[in-house]
Amino acid sequence: MQNLFGILRVSSLKGRLRLLFSVLVMAMCLLVVLYMALFGKVIKEREIHAALQEAIDLQRLFIDKWKSERLADVHYMALTSAARSLNLQEMGSQFRLFQSSHTDFNTISFANADGKLVLSMTEALDTDVSDRDYFRAARNNEAFVTDVMTGRVSGKSMLAFTAPVRDRNELFAGVLIGTVDLSSLDAFVNEFRFGESGETFLLNKEGYRITRKRDASGALQTEEPYRTEIYERAVAGTQDWKSYLNRDGNRVFGAYAWSADRQWLLVGETRMRDTFKPYYRLLAAILLISGLTLLASYVATMLFTRKISVLLKHLLDGTKRIREGRYGHRIDPALIRSAPAELKELSDNFNIMSDKLQSTVQLLEESAVVDHLTEVYNRRFLMNEGAKIEEAAARAGNPSCILLVDVDYFKQINDTYGHLVGDRVLKHAAALLVASVRNSDVAARYGGEEFVILATNCELARGKELAERIRTWFMNSPYRDEEREIVITVSIGVAQSSPQRTYGTNTLEDMIERADRALYRAKHLGRNRVECDDNLWKRKSE
Repeated sequence: MQNLFGILRVSSLKGRLRLLFSVLVMAMCLLVVLYMALFGKVIKEREIHAALQEAIDLQRLFIDKWKSERLADVHYMALTSAARSLNLQEMGSQFRLFQSSHTDFNTISFANADGKLVLSMTEALDTDVSDRDYFRAARNNEAFVTDVMTGRVSGKSMLAFTAPVRDRNELFAGVLIGTVDLSSLDAFVNEFRFGESGETFLLNKEGYRITRKRDASGALQTEEPYRTEIYERAVAGTQDWKSYLNRDGNRVFGAYAWSADRQWLLVGETRMRDTFKPYYRLLAAILLISGLTLLASYVATMLFTRKISVLLKHLLDGTKRIREGRYGHRIDPALIRSAPAELKELSDNFNIMSDKLQSTVQLLEESAVVDHLTEVYNRRFLMNEGAKIEEAAARAGNPSCILLVDVDYFKQINDTYGHLVGDRVLKHAAALLVASVRNSDVAARYGGEEFVILATNCELARGKELAERIRTWFMNSPYRDEEREIVITVSIGVAQSSPQRTYGTNTLEDMIERADRALYRAKHLGRNRVECDDNLWKRKSE
């Protein structure tokens, strides 16, 4: 470099900076042009495939959701009281009301246990459907989505969503059939087109199109199975970013995604020729911009280097602080007051992202240790932090107790009042437990309707007294709301820490296992009682 400066007789600092950055910019422009010419095309192809695959995966999620929602709609109708009581008049009224609010469905029909259509808006009654796959699935108490079929009356392509109907004695009483015109699915899939010449369509497992091409009049075109390279990739389960010839002979990029049940294949394609037009324009623009940039580089460098370096220094310092765990670090706007608007915006964006990172980390830390339903500690916190708390108590020579609390007959509460009330009962139980223990104790949800209390500096006798107080408190504090009062009882197993571990990998796991065995005895002996682990007394006597 010194030889270069000597040859060009550049002695001033300003001249050397201009020459240096001119050479660097020229080299950069040449590298960019060579890179774009030699490797850019390959990278562009991969980017196009990645973007297309991401869009297809997202649309597949929407299709799976649409499909599951239609199945859920039909299943809901199959569980209505009219369906279970086989009241055809009331079922007909509900069908019409359902169709008025669920416009995706063309019609709702009902076939009895013999496979005869006894209620339908469009199909002929007494039609025998007992040989249909969906009828056999209904007999096996399974929901079903048919392949594409043609309506006998309308002549339209459609799908049928079916669900079994059980009478009040839980015996098979028939099948509920909801048909959906493919035009609604066509419209849904065709909302997405990757590029001006792109196309998105659905295939079944055999390669026939579910959403089909339409001619100029809008009629569906009959097609042969789709046997192009993208279909072969999907069947083989391989991914490839390279282009291929579609059935029309055009070279295209494609991506696919199977539906959750692997019955439908979503394919997206876009023509390579149209996709690369912006690329070639970009390459020409890069050549032009490179020349202009070369002419103006030394001016821009002199004007912006200092201000950019100041901001970069603050950004680098900020990223180091965040890496060290000091989330929420901010760049003082006063430090870059004279910077260009773009750099100020960059600084503002950094501060915004830093604030969001801090709030996100706080939220993740809370959700990692707190049960979202009951708002007490979760099992993960108990097994990690609880073990540390117990070890600290053991080093101080203080005993600890584990109370394993189980809400009696909680399944009956769920079955009688519903899961929503059951969740409220669990929250009520958690609140009672938190109110009944010391601040130094740990109350956590162990799983389902089981809770754990880790009481430090607590011998077995005191642990049993605490358990009895909790049991009595539960009996005297039923769950109440505007509609009901539910008496809650609990069974509790109590175990004290012991240096001689029998179960698990640490003392906490050993206590929990022994408390669980005591809890089993409490439930076996009639519930609503406290039982203590007797292994400690046996060890002392030995």
